[in-house]
Amino acid sequence: MPGDPPLREAILQIIQANPGIHFREIQRKSGAAIGQVEYHLYQLERSERVHYRVDGKVKRYFTSEGTGLKQRKVIYYLRNPFSRELMYIALQKGGIDSKFVSRGRKSLQEKRKAIIQEMLDEGILRESNDESFLYYLNDPDLVTDTLRKFRESFLDTLTENIISMLDRS
Repeated sequence: MPGDPPLREAILQIIQANPGIHFREIQRKSGAAIGQVEYHLYQLERSERVHYRVDGKVKRYFTSEGTGLKQRKVIYYLRNPFSRELMYIALQKGGIDSKFVSRGRKSLQEKRKAIIQEMLDEGILRESNDESFLYYLNDPDLVTDTLRKFRESFLDTLTENIISMLDRS
């Protein structure tokens, strides 16, 4: 809004360019002190220009403008490493199969199942009626369009994924 302090506007622009960003990343990108970022985020939340969603131990921040509810949900799940992996698998293979869900330690399997259930409840995934896959993305085009639109904001994440895939090989 006109008249907002420059740092508040800068924080708002950081969130618009990187929806789903967490506090520490906002603080790092803005270069401001923690207390300053906290204050301006509080003011932005109070004016309903910014809102957040809790993801484990972090808050993920979104602006009230520029993204719709469905896109914010997709971004939220792309920011979480477990759900992001599920979405990437679904994009790459066309769906999520039982082999992937049951891979790894018991605690990891349970975590995947819990996230899958959450994504089903949120409308990100849908259950399959055929035998090849258990789950499909409800709107794969929205996921790919979101990745394209916010490409720069996901570069760190993509780099981490590529490195972890290479480490597994």
